[in-house]
Amino acid sequence: MKTVLITHFALLLFLIPGMSWAQVVAISGYVNDGSSGKALENVSVFEKNSGIGTITNQNGFYKLILQEGEVDLAISNGGFKSVQHHVKAIADTTLVVSLQPVINGKDKQKKDDQVRAELKVEKKNVRKGFLFF
Repeated sequence: MKTVLITHFALLLFLIPGMSWAQVVAISGYVNDGSSGKALENVSVFEKNSGIGTITNQNGFYKLILQEGEVDLAISNGGFKSVQHHVKAIADTTLVVSLQPVINGKDKQKKDDQVRAELKVEKKNVRKGFLFF
């Protein structure tokens, strides 16, 4: 009987610390283009305090598993204005974000830049009949 009581007491000592750990919450949602409403792929969603981040999939969906509490999200993508969100996460949260395009003058910034290159050929004098190793 004494052995059974000691075993049960030892099990309780191992279980109590596990109950006091911080709870985790899931923050998920979608990121879309604020002007067209289309889902945005490869948008960075980053939690500043913990350093945990992810990118959105082809449907604009993201999901972060974080510790319960104050959460500072930074959401950014090239060609769009970055967004900061401060959330008090006490339960699973869904956050839908619309990013606004960066405007240069009257035109939207292009997502794909064009690169031009020229090839310049130089002729060099080559001596015939000599082999160099």
